[in-house]
Amino acid sequence: MAAAGVLVGAAGLAAAFRGPRRAHWSTLALTHGALGLAASVVEPSARHRSAGREDVVTALRIGAGMVAGSVLIDAVVRRAVPRIAADAESLRALTATADPLRMCAHLLLVIAPAEELFWRGLVQGRLTRRLGAGRAAAATALLYGLAHVPTGNAAVTGAAAGLGGSLSLMRARGASLERLALVHAFWVVPTLLAERARGADGTPRGPAAPRPAPDRGTHHRGTADEKGPAMTTAPAGRRIGRTVTLWGRFAQRVNNAVHIALYERTGGRLGGRMLGNQVGILTTVRPRDGGPYSVPLFTFRDGADVIVVASYRGSSGDPRWFRNLLADPDAVLRVGGRVQAVRARVLEAEERAAAWPRVVRGFAGYADYQRRTTREIPLVRLSPRPEHG
Repeated sequence: MAAAGVLVGAAGLAAAFRGPRRAHWSTLALTHGALGLAASVVEPSARHRSAGREDVVTALRIGAGMVAGSVLIDAVVRRAVPRIAADAESLRALTATADPLRMCAHLLLVIAPAEELFWRGLVQGRLTRRLGAGRAAAATALLYGLAHVPTGNAAVTGAAAGLGGSLSLMRARGASLERLALVHAFWVVPTLLAERARGADGTPRGPAAPRPAPDRGTHHRGTADEKGPAMTTAPAGRRIGRTVTLWGRFAQRVNNAVHIALYERTGGRLGGRMLGNQVGILTTVRPRDGGPYSVPLFTFRDGADVIVVASYRGSSGDPRWFRNLLADPDAVLRVGGRVQAVRARVLEAEERAAAWPRVVRGFAGYADYQRRTTREIPLVRLSPRPEHG
């Protein structure tokens, strides 16, 4: 039950952060509420009891200290890690999708209590019986942080890692679930309200990077052989865009691994559609060692072909899967239960201009990503390999 709940929790978080924004808070409340209810059924010792005055006072004091500490850490991290600042802006937009009263009600009455029931009550309780209090606290904190990786939001994942570590340690030292739920609520509510206010106070976010007219000259990468023409792309020049940090790459790898595992185990029933778009798993060949490299991508059907977007969330560099295709255009695409050998080709000027509005209609975020960078985001056509039909 606990293991299945962790996967359900990760899937629910992914759905909430990657699904329709208007459904964000209801999705979070539904997922966490279901996990909390299940935990109270299978682990009676985890059921909440009434919190006393001492619990409230202690939770307020601890919560205030955590808020003060997180404010200081947040100020440093946002300046040092551009990815955190960008993802915090995405979180800020989510806080504006519901009125403050409704958001606080979800957090206070459902999300915080249910998370403590499941994570500290069920998961940490069962791990404690197997590993002991200290190791169980560390394992629970790690699982709690990893469950937030599928959100694709480094700011959320980092905050969850810190919060989960603190609450798991408090539980190991004997804090009640009621007190932990209050601490959780007293930290998350003011933190998100402050984030919401930060977006409403007129703080400038800076102009979008200027976009020069693209140079359509091509650099040839790879060789033309029996596989057909190698992919070509425009020369990079000096690009402006989001910088992908080491933490960002790690978080993306974990996110991709969780997404692919859920996708493959369920035949695409989980992770197969996001934001109204079909998701496929593209497997390219790593030039360094010839091994496979797989990523989940939105796919846009165009007759027998599929178009995918090398956006890399508006970064200044191309994603690894795209660079792999420049070296070897042959790949494998899985959509649902169908696996197909494909060959890749970058769309040239006129083709790209015709296809770009369609992919932006499918996911408006691509237009925002393009505004963030001077790199012209490539569109790649994946066609069935002739020898494979």
